[in-house]
Amino acid sequence: MNNLFVFLATAVADQVDGRRPGARHAMLVFVTAPDFEAGQRKAGGAMIGAGWMLARLEKGKELNSVDPQSDPVLAEAQAHALDTGSAIVVYADELPPDA
Repeated sequence: MNNLFVFLATAVADQVDGRRPGARHAMLVFVTAPDFEAGQRKAGGAMIGAGWMLARLEKGKELNSVDPQSDPVLAEAQAHALDTGSAIVVYADELPPDA
């Protein structure tokens, strides 16, 4: 059985709709995987597959998939990840180059 993980990450937009190419953003990546290491690999792959480059996972943790998120955007991302295997929530503001 797969577990649900969430990772705080940063990445640079390559070919991402609605994002300036070259802009760096913070994001949360939700994935299902059998263990933490597999979750890390899957999160990186999900970001690259969605048009991001220079993906960097900052930290991550396993979530209890039965406890829904209180924030509606995060709850939707969690549910989508449970249904499809992954979901990404990108913060709107670009990160400064030195952050």
